[in-house]
Amino acid sequence: MKTLVATPDPVPTTASSFNILTKMDRCDAKGCPAQAFVLIQFVTGELYFCGHHYNQNETGLFDTAVEIIDERHRINDRSESSV
Repeated sequence: MKTLVATPDPVPTTASSFNILTKMDRCDAKGCPAQAFVLIQFVTGELYFCGHHYNQNETGLFDTAVEIIDERHRINDRSESSV
């Protein structure tokens, strides 16, 4: 059974305990240094993608994924350390 998970928007005044992906997670697309905002889990492993590369491959990934964790709603969020 396939599950699409979109983590909830964190409350602005609260630490982001809902987020699964961190700023250390990077896109697995070749040569892409961008932060990953989508985690795709397969039966045999997982892939991390930035929003751009997930958008390019969404149809094929959705067809083969067991679970997709989509945190693209956080792309323009600023971390507290960057304020």
